[in-house]
Amino acid sequence: MKSLFTIFLYLPLLGLADTVEVTDGSVLQGKILGMTDGNLTIQTSFAGKIKIHHTQIVTIKSEREISLRLDDNRTFDGSIEKVEDSLLTIKGTGQAFAFAEIKHLWDADSSDPLILAAQKNALAMQMKWKHAVGFDLTGASGNTDSFGLGIRLDSKLGNRMREYDFYLSYLNSTKKDVTIVDETKFGIDYDSRFFEELSWYAKTDLENDRLEEVDLRATAALGLKYSWIEATYYKTSIRGGAAFRFEELGSDSVKNLSEPALDFGLEHSQALKKFLFLESDLSFIPNIDDFSDFLLRKDTALVLPLDKKEDWKIRSGLAGTYNSTPVPGKEEIDLKYYLRIVYDFN
Repeated sequence: MKSLFTIFLYLPLLGLADTVEVTDGSVLQGKILGMTDGNLTIQTSFAGKIKIHHTQIVTIKSEREISLRLDDNRTFDGSIEKVEDSLLTIKGTGQAFAFAEIKHLWDADSSDPLILAAQKNALAMQMKWKHAVGFDLTGASGNTDSFGLGIRLDSKLGNRMREYDFYLSYLNSTKKDVTIVDETKFGIDYDSRFFEELSWYAKTDLENDRLEEVDLRATAALGLKYSWIEATYYKTSIRGGAAFRFEELGSDSVKNLSEPALDFGLEHSQALKKFLFLESDLSFIPNIDDFSDFLLRKDTALVLPLDKKEDWKIRSGLAGTYNSTPVPGKEEIDLKYYLRIVYDFN
């Protein structure tokens, strides 16, 4: 008796469910969320959201009021009277519309997709700040074999079309109570997209490294960036432009450097798993008159979010510089591996 009462209680609600029959004979029940680009989306209780291409639809049944927009931007409101031969008829209009000419279909009580798209685009164009602070546990090989601690601050101001990126990092490492690494870096990057895949960039990096006897190493670059691949789970871009290198050294035996150069770079990010990401940035900065005189920089890391909001992360990577013309007595390569705990905030 209780089961019969439950069925009787919910029978009216079951009758209100939207129904979509597809060409293989399957019948899907749920709530039709809308139709965009020829794909109908229905929310089901057993499989979540399902998208169905209009060529696979045999019939649609719904008692709710809908709105639809055709390719020529004419809009009609009403309930579905019938669907047959890939034609949808709205009650009271006396017209049948082919699925192929329907641009949007949505619940009449919901917001117009064009309005939602405009609101989303407006939000995407707002300039917003994003900040991150990271604490490093580092190691080094090359000039030193040591462990140390560091801090890095990142601030970004941008939207979908342009972005400013500021960073400041400091690394200090000791061995037997003697400071063997004392490195400070500061940089500014600017990126402005003027076409779907093309943007121009400007960047400058300043570095002080007592171990390498570099009082100031500065590089500035201006050029074009091409977004080679932009997919859901990975992005790759390449860049190239003119640059300028300046080095003021703490050693009197070596002349300071002040030369025009070129800047080439590769940036790659990829979601390896839902919880694991790869990020890599590679820069090659050769002297414009002598390509054998160059700087090669890289920073490749695995990023592991620690919470659902991805506010806390662990970043484990390898960063370093190869200088083809180091100060005499110093090695060309200076690699550092690090384990960084990062907190992101707005």
